[in-house]
Amino acid sequence: MIAVLELIALFQKALSEKWGYIWGASGQTWTKAKQDAATREMTVKYGKKWIGHRVADCSGLFAWAFKQLGGSIYHGSNTIYNKYCSSKGKLSKGKRADGQPIKPGTAVFLYRASDSNRHHIGLYIGNDTVIEAKGTQYGVVTSKLSHWDEWGELKNVNYSGVTGDEGGTPAVTVLKNGSRGEAVKALQTLLNKAGFDCGNVDGIFGSKTEAAVRLFQASKGLKVDGIAGEATQDALAIAGATVTEVPANAEEATQTENQAATMIAFTPSQLKTITEAHRILGALLGV
Repeated sequence: MIAVLELIALFQKALSEKWGYIWGASGQTWTKAKQDAATREMTVKYGKKWIGHRVADCSGLFAWAFKQLGGSIYHGSNTIYNKYCSSKGKLSKGKRADGQPIKPGTAVFLYRASDSNRHHIGLYIGNDTVIEAKGTQYGVVTSKLSHWDEWGELKNVNYSGVTGDEGGTPAVTVLKNGSRGEAVKALQTLLNKAGFDCGNVDGIFGSKTEAAVRLFQASKGLKVDGIAGEATQDALAIAGATVTEVPANAEEATQTENQAATMIAFTPSQLKTITEAHRILGALLGV
């Protein structure tokens, strides 16, 4: 069985690494040679921006994540809905139509009534947020749960340990010195992206990762304890992987994406805390 938090962590990894979208891909690195050989209209038009990036299409992101975790799932959103969901149903304004809470790690689908086709898929991670490989123009981004039409809990995914929500609480594993696994890799990737060097992304939460967490916490005015709980991970997701939300079903859209930039300003009290955090880092690293 695949642990749901490990599945979510891999989708967060793809988001933080700014993966691109190429139809038919499932985690490969896009190259100039592949781009030059492309014939699909959207790939020819927008694929150049993903050269050097890892890429996937919407269901290819699921196929890649399942493979990383020792499982397998069909590369196709309609088939995933029909054959790889243990339970499923409709969504209405971001809530399950049956009134039950939706669990983080649930797949969500866009449904086209004209041909009864689930033509797009994303992963709900909690807090009204879905991670999806949106389209060639946009890559891997986030969207709101309210944009989606149907839900499905995936076969061979262990949902124990997460509580269903109604667009509220994300699935968060508290990470601290000694933690290991894909969730730690996602944390380390976000720390490095946000400018808080924790060294190699190896999935091992050691003294250098703890020091980076402490520095990040200090920069945000959070409790400086070196433990990446919900508040720290939420702040880090914003700092390290800010993504502009784009319209649903945008693969054939022609509008351009607005770019977002975040600037950090520190208060005197935060600067004092940062100074203390640097002192702690020096002690931890022996410098």
